[in-house]
Amino acid sequence: MDLLTLFSANLLLLLIFAISFQAMSLRVTPSVHWRSWAAANAILVLALVCFAFENVLPRIVAYILPNTLLLLGFGFHLYAARVLAKLPHRLSDAFAPAAAYLIVGVIAFLLSDATLAYVGGNFIFTVLCIATIVAYTSKNFHGLISVIGLVLAFFFLAAVGGLRVFHGVTGAGPAGPGMINDTMQGLHLMSAMLFVSLTGAFSTALSFEQVAQRHREAARRDPLTGAFNRREFQARLEDLLHEPSEKTFGLLNFDLDHFKLVNDNFGHLSGDQALVKIVAAVKAQLRKDDCFARLGGEEFAVLLPDISRENAAKVADRLRQLISRIEFDFAPDNFRITASTGIYHGNGTELAMEDLLQAVDDSLYRSKKNGRNCVTFAGELTAAS
Repeated sequence: MDLLTLFSANLLLLLIFAISFQAMSLRVTPSVHWRSWAAANAILVLALVCFAFENVLPRIVAYILPNTLLLLGFGFHLYAARVLAKLPHRLSDAFAPAAAYLIVGVIAFLLSDATLAYVGGNFIFTVLCIATIVAYTSKNFHGLISVIGLVLAFFFLAAVGGLRVFHGVTGAGPAGPGMINDTMQGLHLMSAMLFVSLTGAFSTALSFEQVAQRHREAARRDPLTGAFNRREFQARLEDLLHEPSEKTFGLLNFDLDHFKLVNDNFGHLSGDQALVKIVAAVKAQLRKDDCFARLGGEEFAVLLPDISRENAAKVADRLRQLISRIEFDFAPDNFRITASTGIYHGNGTELAMEDLLQAVDDSLYRSKKNGRNCVTFAGELTAAS
């Protein structure tokens, strides 16, 4: 494939993705990352044109403009990655790499040192690619397949950038300031086309994969408190009951005592605030694999996999005490909310979920009858004959 065809193909792909991403930003929310990807591709179009005509540009422009535009485009790629990863981000960060090269380019021009421009530009470019990889490997992308394509694309460019820095330092780099103006233009254009194709396709896939993940997560959560909902809780309990295992688990069911008085005396908004605060406090005390769910109203359940009877009792009492110590902004200093708890411990062998839930619910109401703000174990349960 000749250079003109490769050059045209790169321009066309960049323009298509720039237009597509901008169109998506007008129809899909959140839209910041879509606009950033659109800006990245549009700016890279300008950078590619400048590289193609750098031989006819004034020398100072050839030193500064093509690489500055290239780094600005990749700066927007990094910005989009950090937005999607929910990492700290500022729009000024997208301009920082280009600004850094602008300084390097001016110094290189004043010193007539093409190697400085070449090495400095490629060094910033490599660091930029590595920073983008770091953003895409953050925990917010765990479980998303599309991110692998983006990591590989930027890893390839980081490797190329690092190699070019090495060539420049050892004197094997080109004599001019440009990043692609050497004897391997065809290879660079082929690599660029592969990168643009990968990032365009996988960026789109990643964005929609995140949306699907958010929808799946929302289907498992209580919208007010963020705790798991009844459906997720029952699914996890069902898995424990049907999974052959000698490991024991604990099941807590607690209800906030006299919670109706909170709504009646302070209003339903205050009641919601109380629920949110209690849930946040309880979640902070649980393990990663525990399942804390809001079953409805002021009733909650906690599933404690792989735990001893003694530790399950300690968790139940610790949560009871924790709830009773929480202070609320909307209420007097001496106002407290307490919880009555029922608890089951065992391996659940051959037990029906309905029987287990009923037994724990009965023990919860025994706690209420015993004066509230206490923990009561369910009796021994046997499988129905």
